[in-house]
Amino acid sequence: MQSSFDAVREALGESAGPDLTSAIDALSPDRVDALAETILSVPRSGALPKRPVTEIWPLIPLRSSLFFDHLNNESPASGYAPSGIRLSAATDPRASGTGEFSTGIMRALLYSHGLAIEDPLSHAAEMHLSQHRELREVTRASISAAAASLSEIAQLLDHDVVNVFYTGGDELGAAGELGDSILTTLDADASPYTVADAWDEFEVEFVSGLSPALQTLWKEIRGGNRAPDLSYVQRAVDEGDAALAETFIDVVRILNPRNIVENAIAGTASTLALIRMLGGSSDVLCATPLMGRLLFIGAPDPAEQLRMHEVARTEVPNIDVLSPADLVTIRRSSDSLATWRKDLAEALDYADRNRRAGIDSRTIQTGVEEKLADARESLRREAKKSRVWGGQNTISFIAGGLGGAGGAAIGGPPSAVAAGAASGVIAAFIQAAAQRRSVPGFLDRHYVAFAKAR
Repeated sequence: MQSSFDAVREALGESAGPDLTSAIDALSPDRVDALAETILSVPRSGALPKRPVTEIWPLIPLRSSLFFDHLNNESPASGYAPSGIRLSAATDPRASGTGEFSTGIMRALLYSHGLAIEDPLSHAAEMHLSQHRELREVTRASISAAAASLSEIAQLLDHDVVNVFYTGGDELGAAGELGDSILTTLDADASPYTVADAWDEFEVEFVSGLSPALQTLWKEIRGGNRAPDLSYVQRAVDEGDAALAETFIDVVRILNPRNIVENAIAGTASTLALIRMLGGSSDVLCATPLMGRLLFIGAPDPAEQLRMHEVARTEVPNIDVLSPADLVTIRRSSDSLATWRKDLAEALDYADRNRRAGIDSRTIQTGVEEKLADARESLRREAKKSRVWGGQNTISFIAGGLGGAGGAAIGGPPSAVAAGAASGVIAAFIQAAAQRRSVPGFLDRHYVAFAKAR
């Protein structure tokens, strides 16, 4: 199926690269508008290519990427959106040519088999055409930036390693219903996990990612000081944390625990609604531990449910500070990483077969750990000897089943799957599907996360 990037290259007669960007920059205002209309004339995404359950293919929508920016200090790339990808950088003219977007893509691909990301070109075109004509001279720069960003990963797009999708918000109705059901569960009188609990977890994650100066300021504000010493903000800017300081100010400005939790829930629900809408062959990337727990809200202990569904937790080299050139080199030439992805696929196949057979989650976890042991040791040895990896700390790569764990057969009758899928987000999807006598395909998929090594 033709993508928006294909349509732009065809319309301008240019290949991916600087010439394509220059051609967009040279267009008259009317022709830029026409190009934006061409982009949006590409049919909205249907089902993404079917991926085996033995592969990790995270789906990353713009909404979740924006909300979790700067909040995922547990991820391989501290200070960015899920798995190091900041989708907003793809359409930001200030980031054009910096490699910020493509570097995030490469980070994510080191430990994944592929990616599905929301199409920045379609997003830029929609934003451009929604503006008054006098403002379009500004928004056209986002179309150019998006083309430049996709040019940087053109080979990955053309070889089906990265897929782009664009729904134009068609998933928002289902996501809204899903989010409402989660909030209803949180607000129930007997709920063991509440909005306040979710806020507490958000606050811990957010504060731990702040600079020392901003952590001090946060303590003052949360302690009730409504006239704190704002020199802490300037100190954070002087220390190179300008972007983080901006995020901090935004959070303080809208300091309403319920609103922030609702936004986090909306981002998580949107991700699941998109995965289901696009065929159920993608995985959920948890930018933070909070996002992981949101998948299992409604259970007495969401964190425990997260652990029960976990099938793999293994230490891998941290890739936080690798340069774009190093990332490309490692992706292309690391035999250890290739072996790790191959062994991960085999381990996930083992976990899937045993979950269907009713084997308990602890036994599955032990078996997966054994299957990944050789690959993990190979990665460690390469990291120690490598010029680019040398001296890096390790992080934990975590994968878990979204559907039945500990004996519930994924792919079985809806009642059996529901029994193993806890409640909250996942149960809401199952209950809706059970009424239609079908089980959402994404329940065969995984959640993926990175955490500090134990």
